[in-house]
Amino acid sequence: MVENLKHSEEKDVAIDAVPLERRESWVSPAVVYAGVEFTLSVVMVGAGLVGSFSVAKVAMIVAVALLITWVGDSLNAYIGAKTGRASTVIARQSFGSLQARTLVALLVIIMGLGWWGVQTAIMANAISIALGIDYTASWGAWALIVVILGVIFGIPAILGYTSMKWTDYLAVPVGLFIFGLGVYLSVMKHGVSGIINWNPTPQMTIAVAISTVIGVNVVQWVMISDYSRQTKPGWKNAVLVPSLTMAVGFILMVVGAIMAVGVGTWDIVAVMVALGYPFWAYFMMFVAQWTTQIVNVYTPGLALSNMLNLRTGRARAMATAGIVIVGMLLALAGILSRYMDFLLLLGIVFPPIAAVMMTDFFVLRKEEWEDIQGWNLMATLALVVGILSGYYMQYKHFFGLPAIQTFIITSIAYYLLMRLKASTSPDKFTPRHWLS
Repeated sequence: MVENLKHSEEKDVAIDAVPLERRESWVSPAVVYAGVEFTLSVVMVGAGLVGSFSVAKVAMIVAVALLITWVGDSLNAYIGAKTGRASTVIARQSFGSLQARTLVALLVIIMGLGWWGVQTAIMANAISIALGIDYTASWGAWALIVVILGVIFGIPAILGYTSMKWTDYLAVPVGLFIFGLGVYLSVMKHGVSGIINWNPTPQMTIAVAISTVIGVNVVQWVMISDYSRQTKPGWKNAVLVPSLTMAVGFILMVVGAIMAVGVGTWDIVAVMVALGYPFWAYFMMFVAQWTTQIVNVYTPGLALSNMLNLRTGRARAMATAGIVIVGMLLALAGILSRYMDFLLLLGIVFPPIAAVMMTDFFVLRKEEWEDIQGWNLMATLALVVGILSGYYMQYKHFFGLPAIQTFIITSIAYYLLMRLKASTSPDKFTPRHWLS
């Protein structure tokens, strides 16, 4: 373990740029990041949509939503590959080092911890069923499973990026096999015609459905740079790095829809039970879940390293270990029961963060990056405008595609605020070419 940690240190320094001579092809970070989509929560999205739409229409909705997501992913991936830096470090230019180290890093940490706790709790439920344990009545046994899963899920992320790559090479095909089994069991139960002809009464609009899919993935617009920084700069790699994630997301959501035909629930564990999954399948599912859990602690580990100004791979590993421990406590505390509240937080916060970072890098700085000290109040104000508008459009008066509209509103607000600041009292955050 010590040797693996030493081997990973050169690639896992959280603040410094990954040197160009140590960059890899797009394939390695693409495979690692595809693990983000290998989660029961993604399959649950398809299971939920099929309660309102046919499988074919679910596929169309998912395709449209993921194409939109892919655009945002590619923009952030380009920044990561161009700068060689992690998301919370990139944010130092637009938000300022102090704000990036506190506010932005804290939000990324909350995101990772929340997903990690939710996914661990779901997987613990599934393993409990496989072992014949009633997790609603036997909390002690369930808690022990949570702790064991937490340790196993956390070790690769603590060891670092190199370790993560090899676990994903194993887990991705295993996950595809398990979800393929779900399709097989559903076909055996309903028949091909039963699946094709499934046409329920819609319980949501297509716009809401597209927004749901985008909302599940929108955090990628901020965090995919944590992985694209490992590849060479350029638009080709920026587009290709998230490509496998989009493919996996499409497959899993459509698979979730096929599996849930006639079941009538979002609960993917209940769907698996209804389909009659064999007990060994739940253990293989653990391998697939492993990939997502690695990402869910690796990214906040980098963010915590940035917050605490930790510059060595060993310090990053210790920060990641701390994230693992807190994540286990969240799972044990019952974060799964607050799942919808958690999604509310993600859906209204991350599009504005991405908008500020991308507008600053592409429009204001002309694809240049520098570490700017302090706190950019204009970025804070734009973030507040974006979050409030997103909350209103998503939860008070739904219309259009809130994530996209929030992104656009925040981008415009940030640009105008920065222009206003430059014309009245320019400071170190004002682009130099605006002053000439």
